[in-house]
Formats: sequence, C-alpha cells, structure tokens
Amino acid sequence: MKFAVMVGALSMSFTCVAQDKAQLREQAKTLAEQLRRVGEPMDRCSLGVRLVDGAIITHVSNGAQLKLGDRLLAINHSDVSGQPADFVVGVLRSIQPGASVEIKVARQSAQESVTAICENSRPVIETILAGLDAATRGKFDECASAFGRRNDLGAFGAGMRVQCAALTKNPNQLSLANMGYDALKEAIAEAHWAPSARPGVVAGLRQAEGMISGQLGEKRFRELVDATKQWPEGEQMYDHSEPDMGLFRQAAEQAVRSRLIDPDSARIEWPFGFLSGSWKPPFQKRIDGYWTCGLVNAKNRMGGYTGRTSFVAVVSPSGIVQYVELGTGRDFDLLSSQCANSIKLLPPAPPNLTASPRSASGGSSIADDLKKLVELKESGALTEAEFQAAKQRLLTAPSQP
Repeated sequence: MKFAVMVGALSMSFTCVAQDKAQLREQAKTLAEQLRRVGEPMDRCSLGVRLVDGAIITHVSNGAQLKLGDRLLAINHSDVSGQPADFVVGVLRSIQPGASVEIKVARQSAQESVTAICENSRPVIETILAGLDAATRGKFDECASAFGRRNDLGAFGAGMRVQCAALTKNPNQLSLANMGYDALKEAIAEAHWAPSARPGVVAGLRQAEGMISGQLGEKRFRELVDATKQWPEGEQMYDHSEPDMGLFRQAAEQAVRSRLIDPDSARIEWPFGFLSGSWKPPFQKRIDGYWTCGLVNAKNRMGGYTGRTSFVAVVSPSGIVQYVELGTGRDFDLLSSQCANSIKLLPPAPPNLTASPRSASGGSSIADDLKKLVELKESGALTEAEFQAAKQRLLTAPSQP
C-alpha cells in the first residue's frame, strides 16, 4: 500500500474503543519501512504544505506562497498534474533545501506561476519516524509524545497521537476527547479540498461521537458536524450517513430474546446509542459493525426475575446481528465489566431507542401511567401512602414486550 494511502487510512480512524495494539504496531512498522526505503529522513525540499492525491494542497504553513485548494501542475517544469502525493514528494526529493523552485498551479479557474524557497523536510520526517518507531515497539506513550511535539503534522499526526494515547495504560478520557476533537477538526479541514477523504472522516465522526459528547459536551461535537456542512457538494454527507437505529434495536432485541429462557418476559433497556467501530470479545477476533451495551431483565425457569444484567450487540449497517452476548450477573461477570469500561465511549441513546415499547405499540408509557397516578392523588382518590406504593410498583415492574 502506498505511504500516502496508509497515512490517509490512519488519520481517519479516531475511535478509542476497539484499538488493536498488534494492528497499529504493524501499520506503524510498514509506514516506517516505506519511508526508510526511499531514503528518508533526508535533507530535501519541502514546500511547507500538505497535499493529497491529485496534487491538491490541503494545508499551507505560515509564509508559504501556495494556497489551499491549489492544484500543482508543474515543479521546475516537471509535470505533476493529477499525480499521487507520493509522486510529488518523489520530485521534491531531487531538490535541495533552500533552493528556489518555480511552481505552476491551477488556482480557481486560472493558472498561475509561483516562486517558492524550499524548506528542509528532515525535522518533520524525523518526528514522524520517532513516533512510528515507538508505536512499532509498543511504546505508545512515547508515540503519543512524539506526535504531540509538532503542530504541523496534519490529520495524520493528530490521528496517530490519539490512537497511541488510547493504548497507553489508564489513558485520561478528557485528554483523549480533546485529542480526538483536534484530529477530527484537522481531518475535516483537509477533506474540504479532498472529497475522496470525506467518507473516512464521516466514519471517524460516528466513531468518536460518544467520546467527544460525553467528555466535552454535545455542543463541541456539533461544532465538528457543522464544519462538515461547509464541504462543497458534501453539505449533507454526515446527515445521510445516519444509521437506522430503529432497525438496529429491532434486530438486536430479537437476538437478545432468543438467548433467554422466557423471551416474552424480557425487559430490555437501551441507555446508549450504537457506535460505529468494533467489539473485541474475550479470546475472540474483533467484530466490526455498530455496537452497544444494554440491560436486560427476564424470568428464569422458576418464574422469577433474575435482575438486570448487561448485554452487548453488534449489528451490521444493514441491520444483521453480527454478535450478541449476555452477562451472567454473577461475580466475575467479564462481559458486564467490559461494558462498564466501554460505555463512556457510547453516544446518548436517540429517541427511537429510548421510547417505551408500550408507547410504540399504541399503549400507555410509564410517563403516562405516572401522570394518571398523580391525577388520582390530586383528586383525592389515592392517599399519599397508596400513591407511593403504586408509584413504586410501576417503576420496578418489568415493562411488557
């Protein structure tokens, strides 16, 4: 895989729930090897910009003569029009730092010529390699520190930083959320000029919603969503990616009920929404899809309710259940422990998950029943003691499926 393509793939992955240490180590190792194979780090020309395939500039450092959205056409008469980012970097490797280069660009509807003085790429590449080497060794704290040393590494550097930080021991969730916010902000800005990167950015937003909303607030997450609405011809891309949560709930509930002794007695609760990513069951491979943790209470063989216990469900984008498992409710309940550690990453439950099944079928909801009890008490039909007893029965009784 080309270096630029792998950089793009890494920079668009911000989830902190299902990080795979082995996978990240292998990716970092491959990227470092590819850089060294072409002679990096070396003293060679840098234009002080970041670009994507098609030779499109997505970021400009202070003082650079080039502009966002410029399409490079030629560098010192070498044709780079429409070429991959790796090709452009290959041309720059033949030019020394400090040299003056003539660059022809397509800017809006016109062609212009720009003269630029080359910077030295070595400091940037040395920082990237330091971070990649640390990740390869499994030193994720060193990796996060390396990628945090510079603020000009773009979405790739910011994405690597948050991924490595997520794999350190006892990562700080607030710090992770801030890093994820910064990484997504960088990626959204770059995707403004690179439509091919937008699906990955939207997927990253879906993955990071729970983490950012939970730690920084819903308003901060909406700032990122609103920024995607500035994409030319991509204003509705995030909204159109909204999964069918109602379908997910229906499929997951059927799967959960199928694991119960008395399915019709089940009281299923959905405190959170589904998160795009993957779930790692103990001693099994990761399962990709939309996952969530919920609670279920149902009758056992003796006809008594066992008490609320956790469950996890992973559903494909089309609504097919990929995996479902229930906790035991006993000591050393591994699944319940997993859910307890992971729910901080889940987004809030949307209305079509939290709605009472009784309300959805046309019957009264718990809120309706409580309102009736209050009215009966206020009318004098119920004493305070009778009201409290009825209220307690209503709130603790399992809901009807």
